Amino acid sequence: MSLSTFLNPLAASALLFTSIAGSAQNPPDKAVVSGRSQTQQATATLHQAHEGRPRIGLVLEGGGALGFAHIGVIRWLEQNHIPVDYVAGTSMGALVGGLYAAGNRPDDIEHIVDRIDWPTVLGGQVPFQALAFRRKEDKLAYPNRLDLGIKHGVSLPSGLNTGGEVSLVFTSNLLPYYDLKSFDDLPIPFRCVATELVSGKAKVFDSGSLPHALRATMSIPALFAPAKNGNEVYSDGAAVDNLPVDVARQMGADIVIAVYLDTGPISSASLKSIVGVAGRNLAIMVAANELRSMQDADVLVSADLAKFTSTDFLKSPEIIPLGEEAAQKKATLLRKFAVSDAEWNVYLKERESKHRKFVPVPQFVEVDTPDPTLKREITDAFAPYQGKPIDTEKMKSTITEVEGTGYISTVDYGLQQRNGETGLIIRPQEKEYAPPFLNIGLTLDGDDSNNIRFGFGGRITVANIVGPGSEWRTDLNVGLLAGVQSEIYRPFASSPKYFVAGRAYYTHSLVDLFNNGSQLAEYKRNQNGLGFDLGRSFGARTQLRIGQDYQWYSVERTIGQDLQPEFRLKPAVTSVKFRYYDQDSSSLPFRGTLIEMDFNRYSQRPGNIAGGFQQIEGNIASFHPVIKNGSIFGRIQAGTSFGSKNLGLAGLSIGGPFRLSAYERYELFGSRYFLAQGGYEQRLFKMNPILGDAIYAVGFGEVGRIDVQGTGSSIPLDIAGALVTKTLLGPLYFGGSVGDSGHRKWFFGINRIF
Repeated sequence: MSLSTFLNPLAASALLFTSIAGSAQNPPDKAVVSGRSQTQQATATLHQAHEGRPRIGLVLEGGGALGFAHIGVIRWLEQNHIPVDYVAGTSMGALVGGLYAAGNRPDDIEHIVDRIDWPTVLGGQVPFQALAFRRKEDKLAYPNRLDLGIKHGVSLPSGLNTGGEVSLVFTSNLLPYYDLKSFDDLPIPFRCVATELVSGKAKVFDSGSLPHALRATMSIPALFAPAKNGNEVYSDGAAVDNLPVDVARQMGADIVIAVYLDTGPISSASLKSIVGVAGRNLAIMVAANELRSMQDADVLVSADLAKFTSTDFLKSPEIIPLGEEAAQKKATLLRKFAVSDAEWNVYLKERESKHRKFVPVPQFVEVDTPDPTLKREITDAFAPYQGKPIDTEKMKSTITEVEGTGYISTVDYGLQQRNGETGLIIRPQEKEYAPPFLNIGLTLDGDDSNNIRFGFGGRITVANIVGPGSEWRTDLNVGLLAGVQSEIYRPFASSPKYFVAGRAYYTHSLVDLFNNGSQLAEYKRNQNGLGFDLGRSFGARTQLRIGQDYQWYSVERTIGQDLQPEFRLKPAVTSVKFRYYDQDSSSLPFRGTLIEMDFNRYSQRPGNIAGGFQQIEGNIASFHPVIKNGSIFGRIQAGTSFGSKNLGLAGLSIGGPFRLSAYERYELFGSRYFLAQGGYEQRLFKMNPILGDAIYAVGFGEVGRIDVQGTGSSIPLDIAGALVTKTLLGPLYFGGSVGDSGHRKWFFGINRIF
């Protein structure tokens, strides 16, 4: 999908709303939806006379989280011994209906949806801890959810979410039906509807892979990437048949019970925004196909869900009972189709006889990909599952790690027969729009002294540039840090844990110098150079590098007072870098630990002083959840120049948001420092997953010690608080801090926090 044609976040949000919310129009007048014609009813009566009791079809509407009400309707039908002979559904209605048709009872379905991690499923992001190390570096440098590629020009994926997580939900719960030939062979015959995007027509799934069919009908536009089968591309079925009564009729239903998810009347106030108007227009189109279906239903069960939205996926305990209440309101009509206890037991026995529960142990592992290198790597990852019962949770973990390399869009799995044996089939899907990858990010750093800095940057990563596993990574930045940096990374063929990386860089940054909150000068710091590293990766979390650079390092004053010495150096720089990333987020972690250590030895030092100098800086932070939505954290930052003084802007500094927040950035320079932080973060509420993650409140205290050049030791301290929003574009924060000696400051920005 071209970047220029991709919906902006507001329009995508509107599309998400209308695709999963069901009809947003008022329920039709009861006089309009009066059921079938007398001719249709007479035909049904004749059919009943020949077949005994009428065949009952249950039709479940699409509606996102509102579809949890379907579980309540099914529970009421079972409690009142009303047999269901056919099930048809769209989107969320298909998810609930498919699980029911596969033999799950209402309590089973409720348990399944309760165990689904909906924020992860809808967010569609590989957890930070599961990312490969270099992908972790990408996320820390550009902590947002923008996933771009330049394989066919600058382009986005076909959805903000690959749909991999929702596919795994279906696969793990329906694995016993791996060799299902027809959906008529399920305990209850089943159909689901998707939109085939190439033809624009409805696709009714009646055979093949049941998880694939459910994935297709759940392909919510803009949120989930479309499902594909050859040249056919499938999206959510709401656009063509959101309440597929006609499908149940075609299956053979004499009586159709349709469940409508009533979102209540439309308020004119909701039509005052672009999102509201776009959403309403699309909802009217969806409602048109629903109206025809409601008119053709024999019984319309309308669940009053006006208090909820289609994105309330964490409110299933509140929504499910509303389905029972809706069915109870139609009790007089529905109980006409109830059967005796004896007939009910016969019905259950027949249904249970088709319920599959057995999952064979895979005797082989097959990876379905033409790429020999990818085939070998993924086969090695899944080899431990051969000859053992499938553990779906471990399988999910392995899939997540494979997707964490960044090159694979999704990994699906199933079972297949070959030469009389059952094996595990792994289906990886490479990204169509990348590599090369493109990471972009906006940075903003501002405070109440009108010191506002903007920055924009991008990273291009080209894969396999000098051999398998190699990468050429180039960063281009303007603003806070400007310039270009490029690195070619190549793992050793004989031992991929070891690598060599060559680099070149041309960068400069502006440093504002303050005294008691007043800016007195601005300096420009240039660091250009060539170098290389030898390193070793220890899994996906840890890396050690040892490097050697030759630099052109200079500092020059651009405006203001002469506060720090200017200098020009051409040092040889020996470096050691250690990284350990075990936190659960690139922006505001809630659990885990991160460690960053940098040692640099310069062969020259400022001030025309003979000899060089060396520095070491470290950043250690640890996060520990204490309640469901709250976490405490501690952080220590420290650095020393090992006794070297008067280094000017080559020295060490503290100050700025989340780094002694009541002080200006670069306000305190010295030869060594220590900064300790301790605090608490609380998740206030979650956001629509298409826009971001959640909003957090963060409170913390900071105390430090720094040897300020020319004035001796200083022990600054402050307390600070901030609201942090994890958005699609990155962590957005706004806060304030009060410190010692009259230091106080408001601050805001978009950037990595820890």
